[in-house]
Amino acid sequence: MLELLNGFDHDTVAIRASGVVTGADYDEHLLPIIEEKLKDHACIKLWYEFDDAFEGISVGTLWDDAKLGLFHLTDFYRVVFITDSRLVAGMAHALAYMIPCPVKVFERSEAGLATQWINETETSEVV
Repeated sequence: MLELLNGFDHDTVAIRASGVVTGADYDEHLLPIIEEKLKDHACIKLWYEFDDAFEGISVGTLWDDAKLGLFHLTDFYRVVFITDSRLVAGMAHALAYMIPCPVKVFERSEAGLATQWINETETSEVV
């Protein structure tokens, strides 16, 4: 399941994954908000948070995720993954090599640092 999160900058898509994420979650929640944000911004930021109840992604959703990456490869300015799972963090680090924007992984206890990093401007020094 994907839940849209509030309280972020207008150019940020923020979601929380829990349980099993399905293709319907992408079609009903993630893709529409990305398309909506891209109407107002040339590039957007993505906050992708995984909670303790996250179980995984359905096989079909992996394909949807790949399509999302292909169609929106250059539409992201920064991507943040928030997770305490070593497996998810490892996948996020692998993904970072495939997309042309900065990607960082933070533990859930570091959400404040993640917020600070995602809101930095392009010319800001990354710590």
